[in-house]
Amino acid sequence: MTAGLSRRQILAGAIVVAAAGAPGVGLTHMAPSPPTGPVPAGALKDDLALWRRAVLERHPRYFGQARLEASVEAAFGTAAASIDRALTRAEAFPVFGRVNPTFRDAHTLLLPWLSGAAPGDAERASQFPFGADIAPDGRLRLRGSWHHAATGAALARGTEILAINGMPTSAILPRLLAYSHGETPKLQMHMLSVMLPGWLDAVLGWRDRFAIDFGGAAGPTTLQWIKGARWTPVESSQAAEAPHVVWLGGGAALLRVPTFDVDEDPATFDRAIDQAFAAIRARQVSRLIIDVRGNTGGQSDAGARIIQYVLNRPAAQVSRARERLNDDNNRLRRYPGRAGSMREFTLDDERIQPVAAAARFTGQVAVLIDELTYSASILFATTMQDLGLAILVGRPTGGFPTRRAI
Repeated sequence: MTAGLSRRQILAGAIVVAAAGAPGVGLTHMAPSPPTGPVPAGALKDDLALWRRAVLERHPRYFGQARLEASVEAAFGTAAASIDRALTRAEAFPVFGRVNPTFRDAHTLLLPWLSGAAPGDAERASQFPFGADIAPDGRLRLRGSWHHAATGAALARGTEILAINGMPTSAILPRLLAYSHGETPKLQMHMLSVMLPGWLDAVLGWRDRFAIDFGGAAGPTTLQWIKGARWTPVESSQAAEAPHVVWLGGGAALLRVPTFDVDEDPATFDRAIDQAFAAIRARQVSRLIIDVRGNTGGQSDAGARIIQYVLNRPAAQVSRARERLNDDNNRLRRYPGRAGSMREFTLDDERIQPVAAAARFTGQVAVLIDELTYSASILFATTMQDLGLAILVGRPTGGFPTRRAI
């Protein structure tokens, strides 16, 4: 239940671990600061122990427990045992990062931030420059289209990336997957693609220049990318992820909602939803499919923005919630209770208010879900089902919901 980071910063819905820390905790020896050289082995082991203890003390899943799951405990033990000398941050990160998959939770992870803080513009400008998705067949493909203004060169959406810096992607992805996070293999693969530039930097040390081999009808080509090269996306990521309507004919429409991670520009998301439902009314649509497949979450308020168009009475997405207290949220929010205890509360004062009757959609609704419908998107889908506003269609989700406000 945190304001959290945007997906463009790292991942929607994450209870994150920065610089080998635990949720909300910075570690003593890996705290945000420029790397200054090797860190003594004992200090690194202390940081591992602090990370373990902070997760145990703060994560709601471990309330009242003295130990993490056996697989997570074993991962921490293996990491500590493998540290037998002083390591730089770049050397230590892969050791720490192998704990990530064992949490089986896309809301808990070690972020690939070697500096210990979210990368700024200068750092991001040094990392792998192109967004990519891992296709169902395991191949890495460009997420969008790109253009080079000076040369006129173009890269089409969906172009396969065969290799990076001479290493086939078929070898890169399994190697990096050992550090990714999520409840299921598919979710781990997706999260890897979202954070690929960071993982390439943190695990393989690749930054500033890349030799990228692309596939194509005319055969493989190699792009030599150097920091500062002026490749620009043909379509902005924000536009590509904006909600939009697909007209199906026969009085039916599909509202595609790629993400609820809208905290950087909630007004644009709200405007897109308003325009979508205005167009749906104008076309007298009677059957609506809301497609949140692949929507890995973001802010629960974004889901509420859609729900208000199909409600006929005030309702809440969550009736009761739990939050594990710690020193940070106690200090910031002045919650009653000691650190480590569980706070349970109702949310009746945060009911979603329906739009005016004249603007409301009153037809049949189905919500389309899959394994990558996650976090706030699960909350949205289950709310639609529980309130009797829609039926769920598709494949089961692969994780747990988290409520986050914009």
